[in-house]
Amino acid sequence: MKAFQIKRALSEYLPDAWMHESSQQAQLLAVSAITGALEHPEESVLTSIFMPNEIFHALGLRPLIAEAVGDFIAGAHAEAGCISFAEREGIPNTYCSYHRVLLGTLLSNIFEMPKLIANCSVACDANNLTFRTLSARFGTDQVYIDVPMGYDEEGCAYVADQLRELARAASEIYGRRLDEDLLRKKVACSIRTLDLVARSLRLRAGRFVKNNMGLEMQYGLALHVLLGEPETERMARTMVRDYLTAEPFDGVNVVWSAAAPFFCVPLQRLIDVNTDQQIVASDMCFDQVSFSGWEHDASDPYLAMAERLIKNSYNGPGQRRADRLIELCEQTSADGAIIFCHWGCKETLGVSQLLVRELERSGYPAIALDGDGCDRANFPGGQAATRMGAFLEMLHAKKDAREAAEAEALAAELEGLGVES
Repeated sequence: MKAFQIKRALSEYLPDAWMHESSQQAQLLAVSAITGALEHPEESVLTSIFMPNEIFHALGLRPLIAEAVGDFIAGAHAEAGCISFAEREGIPNTYCSYHRVLLGTLLSNIFEMPKLIANCSVACDANNLTFRTLSARFGTDQVYIDVPMGYDEEGCAYVADQLRELARAASEIYGRRLDEDLLRKKVACSIRTLDLVARSLRLRAGRFVKNNMGLEMQYGLALHVLLGEPETERMARTMVRDYLTAEPFDGVNVVWSAAAPFFCVPLQRLIDVNTDQQIVASDMCFDQVSFSGWEHDASDPYLAMAERLIKNSYNGPGQRRADRLIELCEQTSADGAIIFCHWGCKETLGVSQLLVRELERSGYPAIALDGDGCDRANFPGGQAATRMGAFLEMLHAKKDAREAAEAEALAAELEGLGVES
């Protein structure tokens, strides 16, 4: 815990100067969210990353998610002990590493178990197993939100009713009254924030976003765990400004899908804050945005949250994820995409080849990269870096050939007009 508190203080008072200001804000938000939840277990709710968290924030509660715990424990180089404890408790080594870390920390009493578990069916099957196991072991109340695969108004109302029941249960368990006006304000803030994030996408094309895999995860945490908070809206507004004024970038842009192994040094050397190639966007940061507007607004916050949950690009058929990745590539003028297949994530493993196929059909080269986003002992980083390095070299060659062809065509056009190039 002390290490997390020190990291929070460093993020607040001595942020890395090379970062965009919005990246500094994202780092502080992510560190503060997880550290605060662990410091105040009496105010924490154990939940899943895709859950709408405005209800909890309106009650003054702190969401705690498996991915955040896994990332921060891995960042502290302490994941091996937690995973080992979970496996001694009967959790198989084929299970998601994020969830093995979470189970290890709670089953070993490193962290105190929150009083409520709230999870949904989007999109991780490990969520259902993990939270059911913890509920049975600790006798903790659990609320489960069943999310339909496709969107219609009947399904939206069905999810909204479940969210109302979650709000009632949380109010009762924590002895707090939910201020519905405050909830509406937080949902309105979420909508504005997601609209700003969507607006930032086109601004990234041809700009140096100064990104790394760790920042992508921190942006993802802030845009899920703290969505609806004014600090997150401010981060999104700063992001738009940062990319409007960012320096030009002439290297290769890739879109990243799913978790990122931020601790892997060979991959860091290839992609982190690199003037030759960069992650221009990650679908984990854009899973909740709408490029065509929303059916519901904050006047009925439960319907608005339900719509966002059902339409999440990670919910439903894999084609929805493919379509979102293609949108990200189109709007950022990306050169290709990397699908990271995290160990134990059956959802991504099962859909990875569909994603690669659909991206390539749309003209965007793609690679499925196997690895582990949480357990460094389970990730052959050198092999992954070799594959990714070869993929990036191919993207550079394609980009160079395309630019040469465009220059040749322009020269021919000018010559036809009698103009010297």
